[in-house]
Amino acid sequence: MLEIYQKQGDTEKLTELLYRKFRSCHSTDTLQALLDVIGHDKRDKIIADEAALIMKSTTLRESDAEFLIGVGKIDEAEGYLLKRADQLNGDHYGSLLFLAQAMESENRNLAAALIYRSLLLSILERGYAKAYPYGIRYLKRLDTLAATITDWKYFHHHEAFKDRIYQDHGRKRSFWSKYEG
Repeated sequence: MLEIYQKQGDTEKLTELLYRKFRSCHSTDTLQALLDVIGHDKRDKIIADEAALIMKSTTLRESDAEFLIGVGKIDEAEGYLLKRADQLNGDHYGSLLFLAQAMESENRNLAAALIYRSLLLSILERGYAKAYPYGIRYLKRLDTLAATITDWKYFHHHEAFKDRIYQDHGRKRSFWSKYEG
């Protein structure tokens, strides 16, 4: 449809289609495609409007958090992740690892820690021994991040979290021996 509207020169339908595509999957690529048609002078307004819509949503979409980071809305991305931390699914390690690293690089250590927690829990709950080296890396990263976090807000402090995972997964001796070793 994009090609048809472009060949016909139908910018109204092309704009409508690109807006739908952008709203269904926020990304810097879909934003760029939209701006190429409607004009780059509208960039700030579109980003502000979409960021407001994203923040109103109650459902976590990792792509929305990635979009907020990609357009420099770090405060919004952090708030978005903190507010929806209970929805983080460590099975989505590809996108979550990017988000954790992005939050950490911006010194948003609480958000990064919550993401690393979900990644670690996913590995431990599945009991996937081949992924234990990653889980150990995440737990050690959490140990380091915990020292930098002064306000845990309404989330469990690191030691309480660590105690809980040890209670739930203490029988996974290979994991704990490698972590401590």
